[in-house]
Amino acid sequence: MLDVPGRVRPYLRRAYSVADVVLSRGEVEFLVKTIGPGTRALEELSEGTEVHLLGPLGRGFSWASLEPDQAVAIVAGGIGAAPFPFLLRTLAEAKLRVDFFLGGRRASDLSFRDRFRETSAPLHLATEDGSLGDKGFVTEIFRDAAQKVPGAYARVFACGPMPMFAALAPIVAELGIPAEFSTEADMGCGFGVCLGCVIPGREKPFIVSCVEGPILPPEKIAWEKLRKIESLIH
Repeated sequence: MLDVPGRVRPYLRRAYSVADVVLSRGEVEFLVKTIGPGTRALEELSEGTEVHLLGPLGRGFSWASLEPDQAVAIVAGGIGAAPFPFLLRTLAEAKLRVDFFLGGRRASDLSFRDRFRETSAPLHLATEDGSLGDKGFVTEIFRDAAQKVPGAYARVFACGPMPMFAALAPIVAELGIPAEFSTEADMGCGFGVCLGCVIPGREKPFIVSCVEGPILPPEKIAWEKLRKIESLIH
C-alpha cells in the first residue's frame, strides 16, 4: 500500500503488486500506469522523494509444492503483468519451466514487454486489435496452447482485470489445471478493516481479498455474482 505524503488526493493509500525486489540494494520495484490522481502523484515524483509504504500484505503466489522441471503458465492482461518480473525470477531459481502469455487491447498496452524478454520464459503476445502478436484475447491464446499438449502445465498463475479472470476460470477448470489468480479489488486499508475489497465467494458470501487474497484459486470466487455486481457498477 503506497502513499504520497502531503497530498489531499488520493486520501487513502493505493494497493500495488510488488513487481521486483533487489535485496542486495534494498530496492522494491512497482509498475505504475497513470490513470487517476493516485498514479499521477507517483508519476510526478522526483528521484529521492519520500513515500510511505505499508507492507508486504496479503497472500502471494505459491510454488513450493511444484517439482523442478515441471512447467507452469503465466497469463497476464495489460498492467496485470506487474507482479511477474519477481515471480519469473523466483520460478527460474526453483528450476521450473514457464510459458508467459501477455495480452492487451492494443500494442501500446504491452509497452513494457521488453522487460520480460530478459528471462528464459517463452513470451506469447496477443492483442485484441491484432496490432502486436496474435489477434484475439490472451485467454484464447493460452487455451489453444494448453490444448495442444494436455497436462503440459502443472499450474497457472494469472493477473489482470476481472473480465479476463471470468473468461480464464472455466478454461482452467475444463483443462483441469490448478490456478491462482491475483484478483483486482479496491483496497482502502489493506489489512481487512474497511471491507472495501470484498469479492463474492462460493464457500461463503464474501471473500476479503486483502487478507484472504489477493491471490485466490478461481473455484473460490462466485463469478456469476461478480458479473452482476460489475454490471451494476458500470
